[in-house]
Amino acid sequence: MTNIPTEELVARYKKLYTGIVSDAMDQLGLRTHLLPAYLRPLTPDMVIAGPAFTGLGEPVTDEACNDNDIRFAMLESIQPCDIPVWQTNMTDTCAHWGGLMTRSTRQAGGCGAIIDGGVRDVNDILQQGFPVFARFYSCGSSLGRWRICSFQQPIQIGEITIHPGDFMMADIDGVLAVPREHILEVLERAEDMAAREDSMGKDMEEGLGIRAAYDKYGTI
Repeated sequence: MTNIPTEELVARYKKLYTGIVSDAMDQLGLRTHLLPAYLRPLTPDMVIAGPAFTGLGEPVTDEACNDNDIRFAMLESIQPCDIPVWQTNMTDTCAHWGGLMTRSTRQAGGCGAIIDGGVRDVNDILQQGFPVFARFYSCGSSLGRWRICSFQQPIQIGEITIHPGDFMMADIDGVLAVPREHILEVLERAEDMAAREDSMGKDMEEGLGIRAAYDKYGTI
């Protein structure tokens, strides 16, 4: 854990990219951190960094099922810089995120959303300038097809267990989760690696060969 303000952590992580953060985690022995590769941004330039606000749901077959009470409670609990991260139990019959949830999360100061499921109202979300990573698109409503069961509890997406407050990062290259107790350690290692990589790249632009560059800077 760290006493650094969340806003500062978000800003520093967003100066990096997932590849260098992933490499830093590997070097620190934190090799189980990559979410499934099927999670993709709505547009290639979207970047997310911030603490996880977890949600869990399940499919339903009762057409009268309405989860608005817990949905509203969840959305009203989101704090500035939070990133909703939803496990849907691989439901593929509907969308699990849309324009109104985006608008509510933006009002609360949320930084984006990572949805292991479907998203709709994509044009609306894009107009709002809100970064969303999801598994697929679907025009179908979740009402009567899927319901939210709980929030701010540990969830699992792929091989990764995500706890509330773990630090999420996502860009065009992928999605990862930094355990909350390693947020600053990973950040500082990644910043050091990025600085060396930048110097290495500048030297190579001036003609330094790849072998000589690795001899000078080592493995980034």
